[in-house]
Amino acid sequence: MGQPSIHDPVEQNRQGVPRLKTRSAVTFLIAVCLSMAVIVIWESWSSRQYHLHDKEVAMSNLAQTLASQAQAAIKQADTLLFTLVDRLENDGIDAGRLDRLQRLLGAQRRELSQVHGLFVYDETGKWIANSNGAEVGVANNSDREYFIYHRDHPDRGPHIGPSIRSRSSGEWIMTVSRRINHPDGRFAGVALATIYLSHFLQLYDGIDMGRNGVINLIADDASIIVRRPFHEADIGTSLAKSPLFTRLLPQGSSGTATVRSILDGVERVVGYRRVEGYPLIVFAALNKDEVLASWRQQSLLSAGIVALLLGVLGGLGYRLIKLMKKQDRIQGELLGTQERLLELNRNLELLALEDALTGLANRRQFDLFIQAEMGRARHNMTGLALLMIDVDHFKPFNDRYGHLAGDECLRKIAVLITEHIRRPGDLAARFGGEEFAVVLPGTDYVGAFLLAEKIRHAVQSAGLPHSESPDGKVTVSVGVCGYDPASEAQTSELIGAADKALYVAKASGRNMSVIAN
Repeated sequence: MGQPSIHDPVEQNRQGVPRLKTRSAVTFLIAVCLSMAVIVIWESWSSRQYHLHDKEVAMSNLAQTLASQAQAAIKQADTLLFTLVDRLENDGIDAGRLDRLQRLLGAQRRELSQVHGLFVYDETGKWIANSNGAEVGVANNSDREYFIYHRDHPDRGPHIGPSIRSRSSGEWIMTVSRRINHPDGRFAGVALATIYLSHFLQLYDGIDMGRNGVINLIADDASIIVRRPFHEADIGTSLAKSPLFTRLLPQGSSGTATVRSILDGVERVVGYRRVEGYPLIVFAALNKDEVLASWRQQSLLSAGIVALLLGVLGGLGYRLIKLMKKQDRIQGELLGTQERLLELNRNLELLALEDALTGLANRRQFDLFIQAEMGRARHNMTGLALLMIDVDHFKPFNDRYGHLAGDECLRKIAVLITEHIRRPGDLAARFGGEEFAVVLPGTDYVGAFLLAEKIRHAVQSAGLPHSESPDGKVTVSVGVCGYDPASEAQTSELIGAADKALYVAKASGRNMSVIAN
Protein backbone atom coordinates (compact mmCIF):
# COMPACT_ATOMS: atom_id res chain seq x y z
CA MET A 1 0.00 0.00 0.00
CA GLY A 2 1.23 3.53 -0.78
CA GLN A 3 1.70 6.42 1.64
CA PRO A 4 -1.42 8.47 2.38
CA SER A 5 -1.86 11.58 0.28
CA ILE A 6 -1.36 14.99 1.84
CA HIS A 7 -4.95 15.69 0.85
CA ASP A 8 -6.20 12.57 2.65
CA PRO A 9 -8.92 13.75 5.08
CA VAL A 10 -7.84 11.14 7.68
CA GLU A 11 -4.24 12.34 7.55
CA GLN A 12 -5.31 15.96 7.73
CA ASN A 13 -7.50 15.18 10.73
CA ARG A 14 -4.66 13.24 12.40
CA GLN A 15 -2.32 16.20 11.98
CA GLY A 16 -4.96 18.76 12.92
CA VAL A 17 -5.88 17.31 16.33
CA PRO A 18 -2.44 17.87 17.96
CA ARG A 19 -2.29 21.33 16.44
CA LEU A 20 -5.72 22.16 17.87
CA LYS A 21 -4.62 20.91 21.30
CA THR A 22 -1.43 22.97 21.08
CA ARG A 23 -3.33 26.09 20.10
CA SER A 24 -5.79 25.52 22.96
CA ALA A 25 -2.93 25.10 25.43
CA VAL A 26 -1.23 28.28 24.17
CA THR A 27 -4.50 30.21 24.34
CA PHE A 28 -5.08 29.00 27.91
CA LEU A 29 -1.54 29.91 28.97
CA ILE A 30 -1.84 33.40 27.49
CA ALA A 31 -5.25 33.89 29.15
CA VAL A 32 -3.80 32.89 32.54
CA CYS A 33 -0.81 35.22 32.15
CA LEU A 34 -2.98 38.13 31.03
CA SER A 35 -5.40 37.51 33.89
CA MET A 36 -2.56 37.59 36.41
CA ALA A 37 -1.18 40.78 34.87
CA VAL A 38 -4.61 42.46 34.91
CA ILE A 39 -5.15 41.45 38.54
CA VAL A 40 -1.77 42.84 39.57
CA ILE A 41 -2.39 46.11 37.71
CA TRP A 42 -5.85 46.45 39.25
CA GLU A 43 -4.55 45.70 42.76
CA SER A 44 -1.69 48.16 42.28
CA TRP A 45 -4.10 50.87 41.16
CA SER A 46 -6.46 50.13 44.06
CA SER A 47 -3.53 50.27 46.47
CA ARG A 48 -2.50 53.63 45.03
CA GLN A 49 -5.99 55.04 45.46
CA TYR A 50 -6.08 53.64 49.02
CA HIS A 51 -2.76 55.33 49.86
CA LEU A 52 -4.02 58.66 48.56
CA HIS A 53 -7.40 58.32 50.29
CA ASP A 54 -5.73 57.28 53.55
CA LYS A 55 -3.53 60.39 53.53
CA GLU A 56 -6.49 62.57 52.57
CA VAL A 57 -8.33 61.29 55.66
CA ALA A 58 -5.21 61.87 57.76
CA MET A 59 -4.85 65.43 56.45
CA SER A 60 -8.54 66.07 57.05
CA ASN A 61 -8.23 64.88 60.67
CA LEU A 62 -5.04 66.91 61.14
CA ALA A 63 -6.69 70.03 59.73
CA GLN A 64 -9.62 69.55 62.11
CA THR A 65 -7.28 69.14 65.10
CA LEU A 66 -5.18 72.15 64.16
CA ALA A 67 -8.32 74.23 63.53
CA SER A 68 -9.55 73.34 67.03
CA GLN A 69 -6.15 74.24 68.50
CA ALA A 70 -6.08 77.58 66.66
CA GLN A 71 -9.66 78.30 67.71
CA ALA A 72 -8.82 77.54 71.36
CA ALA A 73 -5.65 79.67 71.37
CA ILE A 74 -7.40 82.65 69.78
CA LYS A 75 -10.56 82.19 71.83
CA GLN A 76 -8.61 82.49 75.08
CA ALA A 77 -7.07 85.77 73.98
CA ASP A 78 -10.37 87.01 72.53
CA THR A 79 -12.20 86.24 75.79
CA LEU A 80 -9.73 88.47 77.64
CA LEU A 81 -10.36 91.22 75.08
CA PHE A 82 -14.13 90.88 75.42
CA THR A 83 -13.90 91.21 79.22
CA LEU A 84 -11.42 94.10 78.91
CA VAL A 85 -13.62 96.02 76.45
CA ASP A 86 -16.68 95.53 78.64
CA ARG A 87 -14.76 96.79 81.70
CA LEU A 88 -13.37 99.83 79.89
CA GLU A 89 -16.74 100.80 78.41
CA ASN A 90 -18.54 100.46 81.77
CA ASP A 91 -15.86 101.93 84.11
CA GLY A 92 -14.33 104.40 81.70
CA ILE A 93 -10.69 105.22 81.09
CA ASP A 94 -9.09 107.64 83.52
CA ALA A 95 -5.62 108.10 84.97
CA GLY A 96 -6.58 106.69 88.36
CA ARG A 97 -7.44 103.31 86.91
CA LEU A 98 -4.51 102.95 84.47
CA ASP A 99 -1.99 101.60 86.98
CA ARG A 100 -4.42 98.97 88.16
CA LEU A 101 -5.33 98.19 84.53
CA GLN A 102 -1.64 97.72 83.65
CA ARG A 103 -1.18 95.25 86.53
CA LEU A 104 -4.32 93.39 85.50
CA LEU A 105 -3.15 93.10 81.88
CA GLY A 106 0.24 91.81 83.00
CA ALA A 107 -1.37 89.18 85.24
CA GLN A 108 -3.71 88.03 82.48
CA ARG A 109 -0.88 87.81 79.94
CA ARG A 110 1.17 85.59 82.26
CA GLU A 111 -1.71 83.11 82.39
CA LEU A 112 -1.57 82.45 78.63
CA SER A 113 1.78 81.34 77.22
CA GLN A 114 0.71 82.01 73.62
CA VAL A 115 -0.06 85.68 74.27
CA HIS A 116 2.74 88.09 73.43
CA GLY A 117 0.98 91.10 74.90
CA LEU A 118 -2.27 92.91 75.74
CA PHE A 119 -2.63 96.56 74.73
CA VAL A 120 -5.19 99.36 74.92
CA TYR A 121 -5.15 102.36 72.55
CA ASP A 122 -7.26 105.48 72.73
CA GLU A 123 -9.15 106.97 69.82
CA THR A 124 -5.97 108.63 68.46
CA GLY A 125 -3.93 105.42 68.50
CA LYS A 126 -1.85 106.36 71.58
CA TRP A 127 -0.92 103.60 74.06
CA ILE A 128 -2.81 104.02 77.33
CA ALA A 129 -2.13 100.58 78.84
CA ASN A 130 -0.16 97.43 78.09
CA SER A 131 0.80 94.15 79.72
CA ASN A 132 4.53 94.38 78.97
CA GLY A 133 5.44 97.23 81.31
CA ALA A 134 6.35 99.56 78.44
CA GLU A 135 5.98 103.30 78.95
CA VAL A 136 2.51 104.49 77.95
CA GLY A 137 1.66 107.69 76.16
CA VAL A 138 4.73 107.53 73.97
CA ALA A 139 4.07 105.03 71.16
CA ASN A 140 1.28 105.52 68.64
CA ASN A 141 -0.25 102.69 66.55
CA SER A 142 -2.81 104.61 64.56
CA ASP A 143 -1.12 103.41 61.34
CA ARG A 144 -1.62 99.73 62.11
CA GLU A 145 -4.16 97.76 60.04
CA TYR A 146 -6.23 96.69 63.06
CA PHE A 147 -6.58 100.28 64.36
CA ILE A 148 -7.68 101.58 60.96
CA TYR A 149 -10.15 98.70 60.60
CA HIS A 150 -11.92 99.35 63.93
CA ARG A 151 -11.88 103.12 63.44
CA ASP A 152 -13.70 102.67 60.09
CA HIS A 153 -15.97 99.72 60.97
CA PRO A 154 -18.60 99.92 63.72
CA ASP A 155 -19.01 96.15 64.20
CA ARG A 156 -18.09 94.84 67.67
CA GLY A 157 -16.79 91.38 66.79
CA PRO A 158 -13.16 90.27 66.97
CA HIS A 159 -10.86 91.20 64.09
CA ILE A 160 -7.81 89.17 63.09
CA GLY A 161 -5.27 91.19 61.17
CA PRO A 162 -2.26 90.16 59.09
CA SER A 163 0.88 88.91 60.82
CA ILE A 164 3.26 91.76 61.76
CA ARG A 165 6.47 92.39 63.64
CA SER A 166 5.92 93.73 67.13
CA ARG A 167 7.21 97.26 67.63
CA SER A 168 7.89 96.50 71.27
CA SER A 169 9.85 93.22 70.86
CA GLY A 170 10.53 92.75 67.13
CA GLU A 171 8.90 89.29 67.14
CA TRP A 172 6.39 88.00 64.56
CA ILE A 173 2.88 88.12 66.01
CA MET A 174 -0.75 87.63 65.07
CA THR A 175 -3.18 90.37 66.10
CA VAL A 176 -6.65 89.85 67.62
CA SER A 177 -8.49 93.07 68.37
CA ARG A 178 -11.85 94.52 69.43
CA ARG A 179 -13.32 98.02 69.14
CA ILE A 180 -13.92 100.20 72.22
CA ASN A 181 -16.86 102.66 72.06
CA HIS A 182 -17.85 105.76 73.97
CA PRO A 183 -21.28 105.57 75.66
CA ASP A 184 -22.79 107.32 72.65
CA GLY A 185 -21.36 104.70 70.25
CA ARG A 186 -18.48 106.78 68.91
CA PHE A 187 -15.09 105.19 68.42
CA ALA A 188 -13.07 105.30 71.66
CA GLY A 189 -10.08 103.09 70.87
CA VAL A 190 -8.90 99.53 70.41
CA ALA A 191 -8.15 96.60 72.72
CA LEU A 192 -5.50 94.37 71.22
CA ALA A 193 -4.09 90.91 72.00
CA THR A 194 -1.00 89.73 70.17
CA ILE A 195 -0.20 86.02 69.82
CA TYR A 196 3.26 84.63 69.10
CA LEU A 197 3.52 83.04 65.66
CA SER A 198 6.12 80.79 67.30
CA HIS A 199 3.28 79.31 69.37
CA PHE A 200 1.80 77.84 66.19
CA LEU A 201 5.19 76.98 64.65
CA GLN A 202 6.25 74.98 67.71
CA LEU A 203 3.11 72.89 67.34
CA TYR A 204 3.44 72.54 63.55
CA ASP A 205 7.15 71.66 63.71
CA GLY A 206 6.33 68.79 66.05
CA ILE A 207 4.16 67.13 63.40
CA ASP A 208 5.81 64.76 60.92
CA MET A 209 4.89 66.17 57.52
CA GLY A 210 7.72 64.53 55.57
CA ARG A 211 10.43 66.46 53.80
CA ASN A 212 8.13 68.63 51.70
CA GLY A 213 4.85 68.86 53.60
CA VAL A 214 3.28 72.19 54.61
CA ILE A 215 0.88 73.56 57.20
CA ASN A 216 -0.69 76.97 56.58
CA LEU A 217 -2.84 79.20 58.73
CA ILE A 218 -4.57 81.49 56.23
CA ALA A 219 -6.84 84.49 56.63
CA ASP A 220 -10.18 84.78 54.84
CA ASP A 221 -8.67 87.40 52.53
CA ALA A 222 -6.31 84.63 51.26
CA SER A 223 -3.17 86.06 52.93
CA ILE A 224 -0.83 83.70 54.79
CA ILE A 225 -0.77 84.24 58.57
CA VAL A 226 1.87 81.58 59.30
CA ARG A 227 3.38 78.76 57.25
CA ARG A 228 5.44 75.73 58.04
CA PRO A 229 8.20 75.56 56.88
CA PHE A 230 8.59 79.17 58.05
CA HIS A 231 9.96 81.79 55.66
CA GLU A 232 9.41 85.45 56.45
CA ALA A 233 8.87 86.21 52.77
CA ASP A 234 5.80 83.91 52.75
CA ILE A 235 3.96 85.89 55.46
CA GLY A 236 1.21 87.97 53.89
CA THR A 237 1.51 86.25 50.50
CA SER A 238 -1.85 86.07 48.74
CA LEU A 239 -3.27 82.66 47.83
CA ALA A 240 -6.33 84.11 46.13
CA LYS A 241 -5.49 82.36 42.84
CA SER A 242 -4.68 79.01 44.46
CA PRO A 243 -7.02 76.00 44.03
CA LEU A 244 -7.96 76.33 47.71
CA PHE A 245 -9.76 79.63 47.10
CA THR A 246 -10.78 79.21 43.46
CA ARG A 247 -12.11 75.67 43.66
CA LEU A 248 -12.20 74.06 47.11
CA LEU A 249 -13.55 76.61 49.60
CA PRO A 250 -16.51 77.58 47.34
CA GLN A 251 -17.61 73.93 47.62
CA GLY A 252 -17.45 73.72 51.41
CA SER A 253 -15.76 74.92 54.59
CA SER A 254 -13.73 71.69 54.89
CA GLY A 255 -12.57 68.88 52.67
CA THR A 256 -9.67 67.10 51.01
CA ALA A 257 -8.14 67.14 47.54
CA THR A 258 -4.94 66.72 45.57
CA VAL A 259 -3.75 70.08 44.24
CA ARG A 260 -0.60 71.78 42.98
CA SER A 261 0.81 74.68 45.01
CA ILE A 262 1.12 78.08 43.33
CA LEU A 263 4.04 78.90 45.65
CA ASP A 264 6.47 76.07 44.84
CA GLY A 265 4.66 74.02 42.16
CA VAL A 266 4.61 70.86 44.29
CA GLU A 267 1.59 68.56 43.99
CA ARG A 268 0.26 67.69 47.44
CA VAL A 269 -2.51 65.73 49.18
CA VAL A 270 -4.33 68.31 51.29
CA GLY A 271 -6.90 68.65 54.02
CA TYR A 272 -8.41 72.04 54.90
CA ARG A 273 -10.92 73.39 57.41
CA ARG A 274 -12.24 76.80 58.47
CA VAL A 275 -11.59 77.81 62.09
CA GLU A 276 -14.94 77.99 63.87
CA GLY A 277 -15.86 81.52 64.87
CA TYR A 278 -12.90 83.22 63.23
CA PRO A 279 -12.02 84.19 59.63
CA LEU A 280 -9.19 81.67 59.35
CA ILE A 281 -8.49 78.48 57.40
CA VAL A 282 -6.11 75.68 58.39
CA PHE A 283 -4.44 73.94 55.45
CA ALA A 284 -2.33 70.76 55.91
CA ALA A 285 -0.68 68.99 52.97
CA LEU A 286 1.75 66.14 52.23
CA ASN A 287 3.91 65.82 49.13
CA LYS A 288 2.11 63.42 46.78
CA ASP A 289 5.39 61.81 45.67
CA GLU A 290 6.31 61.09 49.30
CA VAL A 291 2.84 59.70 49.97
CA LEU A 292 3.21 57.27 47.06
CA ALA A 293 6.83 56.28 47.81
CA SER A 294 5.88 53.19 49.84
CA TRP A 295 3.22 52.29 47.25
CA ARG A 296 5.85 52.36 44.52
CA GLN A 297 8.09 50.02 46.49
CA GLN A 298 5.22 47.62 47.13
CA SER A 299 4.15 47.76 43.49
CA LEU A 300 7.65 47.03 42.24
CA LEU A 301 7.95 44.11 44.65
CA SER A 302 4.57 42.73 43.55
CA ALA A 303 5.47 43.19 39.90
CA GLY A 304 8.75 41.35 40.46
CA ILE A 305 7.04 38.44 42.18
CA VAL A 306 4.38 38.21 39.48
CA ALA A 307 7.03 38.41 36.77
CA LEU A 308 8.84 35.51 38.44
CA LEU A 309 5.60 33.52 38.64
CA LEU A 310 4.81 34.29 35.02
CA GLY A 311 8.29 33.15 34.10
CA VAL A 312 7.84 29.87 35.97
CA LEU A 313 4.36 29.42 34.51
CA GLY A 314 5.66 30.19 31.06
CA GLY A 315 8.45 27.65 31.51
CA LEU A 316 6.05 24.95 32.70
CA GLY A 317 3.62 25.77 29.92
CA TYR A 318 6.40 25.62 27.39
CA ARG A 319 7.41 22.18 28.62
CA LEU A 320 3.81 21.02 28.56
CA ILE A 321 3.40 22.21 24.99
CA LYS A 322 6.60 20.44 24.03
CA LEU A 323 5.26 17.20 25.49
CA MET A 324 2.00 17.62 23.64
CA LYS A 325 3.88 18.12 20.37
CA LYS A 326 6.39 15.34 20.99
CA GLN A 327 4.97 12.89 18.42
CA ASP A 328 4.91 15.42 15.61
CA ARG A 329 7.79 17.74 16.34
CA ILE A 330 10.81 16.23 14.58
CA GLN A 331 10.56 18.33 11.47
CA GLY A 332 8.94 21.23 13.31
CA GLU A 333 11.70 21.19 15.91
CA LEU A 334 14.37 21.42 13.22
CA LEU A 335 12.59 24.37 11.64
CA GLY A 336 11.94 25.91 15.04
CA THR A 337 15.56 25.46 16.06
CA GLN A 338 16.69 27.12 12.89
CA GLU A 339 14.29 29.99 13.48
CA ARG A 340 15.39 30.37 17.09
CA LEU A 341 19.03 30.42 16.08
CA LEU A 342 18.33 33.14 13.53
CA GLU A 343 16.38 35.09 16.11
CA LEU A 344 19.15 34.60 18.65
CA ASN A 345 21.72 35.82 16.14
CA ARG A 346 19.60 38.85 15.40
CA ASN A 347 19.22 39.58 19.11
CA LEU A 348 22.94 39.11 19.73
CA GLU A 349 23.74 41.38 16.82
CA LEU A 350 21.28 43.94 18.14
CA LEU A 351 22.71 43.71 21.66
CA ALA A 352 26.23 44.09 20.30
CA LEU A 353 25.32 47.34 18.52
CA GLU A 354 22.73 48.90 20.85
CA ASP A 355 23.14 50.80 24.11
CA ALA A 356 21.10 48.99 26.78
CA LEU A 357 20.16 52.13 28.72
CA THR A 358 19.04 54.53 26.00
CA GLY A 359 18.24 52.24 23.07
CA LEU A 360 20.54 54.30 20.85
CA ALA A 361 23.48 52.89 18.94
CA ASN A 362 26.42 52.05 21.17
CA ARG A 363 30.05 53.07 20.77
CA ARG A 364 30.87 50.03 18.66
CA GLN A 365 28.13 50.73 16.14
CA PHE A 366 29.10 54.42 16.13
CA ASP A 367 32.72 53.57 15.29
CA LEU A 368 31.69 51.23 12.47
CA PHE A 369 29.15 53.70 11.09
CA ILE A 370 31.31 56.81 11.08
CA GLN A 371 34.23 54.88 9.54
CA ALA A 372 31.98 53.68 6.72
CA GLU A 373 30.36 57.08 6.20
CA MET A 374 33.71 58.89 6.06
CA GLY A 375 34.85 56.42 3.39
CA ARG A 376 31.63 56.99 1.45
CA ALA A 377 32.01 60.79 1.80
CA ARG A 378 35.58 60.65 0.46
CA HIS A 379 34.53 58.41 -2.44
CA ASN A 380 31.49 60.48 -3.43
CA MET A 381 32.93 63.85 -2.35
CA THR A 382 29.84 64.56 -0.24
CA GLY A 383 29.46 66.30 3.10
CA LEU A 384 29.45 64.71 6.54
CA ALA A 385 28.90 66.31 9.96
CA LEU A 386 29.24 65.18 13.55
CA LEU A 387 27.55 66.44 16.73
CA MET A 388 29.01 65.72 20.17
CA ILE A 389 26.38 66.34 22.87
CA ASP A 390 27.13 66.41 26.59
CA VAL A 391 24.71 66.82 29.52
CA ASP A 392 25.67 69.86 31.59
CA HIS A 393 26.41 69.41 35.31
CA PHE A 394 25.49 65.71 35.14
CA LYS A 395 27.64 64.60 38.09
CA PRO A 396 25.92 67.07 40.49
CA PHE A 397 22.61 65.81 39.03
CA ASN A 398 23.53 62.22 39.93
CA ASP A 399 24.75 63.29 43.37
CA ARG A 400 21.54 65.24 44.03
CA TYR A 401 18.88 62.92 42.58
CA GLY A 402 20.59 59.51 42.47
CA HIS A 403 21.77 57.24 39.67
CA LEU A 404 18.27 55.95 38.86
CA ALA A 405 17.13 59.51 38.17
CA GLY A 406 20.35 60.02 36.20
CA ASP A 407 19.57 57.01 34.02
CA GLU A 408 16.04 58.27 33.45
CA CYS A 409 17.42 61.70 32.52
CA LEU A 410 19.73 60.11 29.90
CA ARG A 411 16.82 58.10 28.48
CA LYS A 412 14.67 61.23 28.11
CA ILE A 413 17.48 63.14 26.40
CA ALA A 414 18.03 60.15 24.07
CA VAL A 415 14.32 60.33 23.13
CA LEU A 416 14.60 64.07 22.43
CA ILE A 417 17.65 63.50 20.22
CA THR A 418 15.91 60.68 18.35
CA GLU A 419 12.85 62.85 17.72
CA HIS A 420 15.04 65.31 15.78
CA ILE A 421 16.94 62.64 13.76
CA ARG A 422 14.37 62.13 10.99
CA ARG A 423 16.49 60.96 8.07
CA PRO A 424 16.97 57.19 7.88
CA GLY A 425 20.65 57.61 7.00
CA ASP A 426 21.50 59.55 10.21
CA LEU A 427 22.74 57.83 13.37
CA ALA A 428 22.35 58.82 17.02
CA ALA A 429 24.61 57.01 19.48
CA ARG A 430 25.56 57.06 23.12
CA PHE A 431 29.25 57.89 22.98
CA GLY A 432 29.89 57.18 26.65
CA GLY A 433 28.63 58.30 30.09
CA GLU A 434 26.46 61.38 29.61
CA GLU A 435 27.86 62.10 26.14
CA PHE A 436 25.98 61.46 22.90
CA ALA A 437 27.05 61.63 19.25
CA VAL A 438 25.03 62.22 16.07
CA VAL A 439 26.47 61.38 12.62
CA LEU A 440 24.84 63.27 9.73
CA PRO A 441 25.82 62.01 6.26
CA GLY A 442 25.34 64.50 3.40
CA THR A 443 25.17 67.45 5.82
CA ASP A 444 27.50 70.45 6.13
CA TYR A 445 28.39 72.23 9.37
CA VAL A 446 25.62 74.84 8.88
CA GLY A 447 22.86 72.24 8.71
CA ALA A 448 24.49 70.37 11.59
CA PHE A 449 24.56 73.55 13.71
CA LEU A 450 20.86 74.19 13.08
CA LEU A 451 20.04 70.64 14.16
CA ALA A 452 22.27 71.02 17.23
CA GLU A 453 20.35 74.13 18.26
CA LYS A 454 17.01 72.35 17.80
CA ILE A 455 18.18 69.51 20.06
CA ARG A 456 19.57 71.93 22.63
CA HIS A 457 16.35 73.97 22.73
CA ALA A 458 14.27 70.78 22.95
CA VAL A 459 16.22 69.60 26.02
CA GLN A 460 15.95 73.04 27.62
CA SER A 461 12.21 73.25 26.88
CA ALA A 462 11.63 69.79 28.37
CA GLY A 463 12.19 71.44 31.75
CA LEU A 464 13.81 68.44 33.45
CA PRO A 465 14.42 69.79 37.01
CA HIS A 466 18.07 70.20 38.05
CA SER A 467 18.49 72.21 41.26
CA GLU A 468 22.29 72.03 41.04
CA SER A 469 22.33 73.76 37.63
CA PRO A 470 22.36 77.58 37.38
CA ASP A 471 19.41 77.28 34.97
CA GLY A 472 17.42 75.17 37.42
CA LYS A 473 16.88 72.51 34.75
CA VAL A 474 18.81 70.05 32.63
CA THR A 475 20.66 71.53 29.64
CA VAL A 476 23.18 70.24 27.09
CA SER A 477 26.22 71.61 25.33
CA VAL A 478 26.96 70.66 21.71
CA GLY A 479 30.14 70.55 19.67
CA VAL A 480 29.60 70.70 15.88
CA CYS A 481 32.14 69.64 13.26
CA GLY A 482 31.82 69.34 9.47
CA TYR A 483 34.02 66.91 7.49
CA ASP A 484 35.75 68.00 4.32
CA PRO A 485 36.27 64.87 2.16
CA ALA A 486 39.19 66.58 0.40
CA SER A 487 41.12 66.85 3.67
CA GLU A 488 41.48 63.06 4.04
CA ALA A 489 41.19 63.52 7.81
CA GLN A 490 40.89 60.40 9.94
CA THR A 491 37.99 59.42 12.17
CA SER A 492 39.87 60.35 15.32
CA GLU A 493 40.55 63.84 13.97
CA LEU A 494 36.86 64.45 13.21
CA ILE A 495 35.83 63.23 16.67
CA GLY A 496 38.62 65.23 18.28
CA ALA A 497 37.57 68.44 16.51
CA ALA A 498 33.93 68.02 17.56
CA ASP A 499 35.06 67.20 21.12
CA LYS A 500 37.18 70.37 21.24
CA ALA A 501 34.20 72.42 20.12
CA LEU A 502 32.18 70.76 22.91
CA TYR A 503 34.92 71.71 25.37
CA VAL A 504 34.71 75.33 24.19
CA ALA A 505 30.93 75.27 24.73
CA LYS A 506 31.48 73.93 28.25
CA ALA A 507 34.17 76.48 29.05
CA SER A 508 32.03 79.34 27.69
CA GLY A 509 29.17 78.78 30.10
CA ARG A 510 27.41 75.62 28.83
CA ASN A 511 23.95 75.34 27.26
CA MET A 512 25.23 76.36 23.83
CA SER A 513 26.34 74.94 20.48
CA VAL A 514 29.82 75.68 19.14
CA ILE A 515 31.16 74.95 15.63
CA ALA A 516 34.67 73.51 15.44
CA ASN A 517 37.35 75.60 13.73
